[in-house]
Amino acid sequence: MTMEEIQEISGTEGGYPVGPGGRSVLKPLLRTVVGVGIIVLLVVRSDIGAIGEAIGDADPIWILLAFALLMGSLVVSALRWEVFLRSLDVELAPGPTMRLTFVGAFFNAFLPTGVGGDAYKAVRVRGPGVPLSRTLASVLLDRIAGIVCLAAMGLVAVIVRLAAGDPGPVVPLAALISVGVLVAAGVLVAFGERFVRTGRSTWFGLRPRLQRTARALTEAGTHPRSVRRGILWGVATQVLAVAAHLALARALSLGVPLAALTLGLVIATVAATAPITINGLGFREGAWVWVLGVYGVGGGRALAYALLILAIFLATSAIGGVVYAVAGGDVTAATTRARS
Repeated sequence: MTMEEIQEISGTEGGYPVGPGGRSVLKPLLRTVVGVGIIVLLVVRSDIGAIGEAIGDADPIWILLAFALLMGSLVVSALRWEVFLRSLDVELAPGPTMRLTFVGAFFNAFLPTGVGGDAYKAVRVRGPGVPLSRTLASVLLDRIAGIVCLAAMGLVAVIVRLAAGDPGPVVPLAALISVGVLVAAGVLVAFGERFVRTGRSTWFGLRPRLQRTARALTEAGTHPRSVRRGILWGVATQVLAVAAHLALARALSLGVPLAALTLGLVIATVAATAPITINGLGFREGAWVWVLGVYGVGGGRALAYALLILAIFLATSAIGGVVYAVAGGDVTAATTRARS
């Protein structure tokens, strides 16, 4: 996929609006520098010896299990995406759905925008009789389903920690984030088209396309069957993700409760959406260091955990790069069509 195709969806170059000055290179570079700088600062402020010792003593079996669990979450997320494709009258064979999911994860992890993989999938699935607005709505709903299910699990974890008498600051923060995510997702799905229609901005000339996308988003996002199945696969995806984080905690013998790790995942996931660095680099790791510190984990071991999460995330995402190199990204008209 060319950058021009991604820009057709986002109206950006390198993740930033195209303006008279042309392609923006400085901003992504600065975001990368900031992210790396935060990581370096975290390392410098921690006990470097403790970081090395924690990683060196980590149980490789638990690390391999975490890798396998995150791989499984990608497989399940492909099934989740298929639900929303079908709800929008788009058919895609299981093989291409799985392949595009893995390659999309690779682009999401390694492109500077953090959403390049979503744009990639939307562009590849569109075709004769398959409008871009519907394919784009499908990947947006896929993302929304994932974060909504994580937020719902976060609220369950909040109740568990409150029942355990947890007075720390992690619980109220995670509760606030989870409720905010659920409310924002509901408003976006139910009223997204109205927001686009009444907004004053020209949206870089994309208003008509955004209106069609928002309409499709509401159509599929309020369909009872797609909501039920999307939630089912969304919960399965997040259960695997939480299990992977638990496996890494076991690898380092952190002794942090499962509910607390769930709250940490909620906070770290939202922290990673900060548009200040590339794909939340540094913010996610800082969030984990803070959360684990609240539960008595030393800075060195907490940062070792955060760095292992980053490494496993990049490793599983890199599998999509191998898939792309071997199988490419084309989807033929025989496997992508509008249902009659």
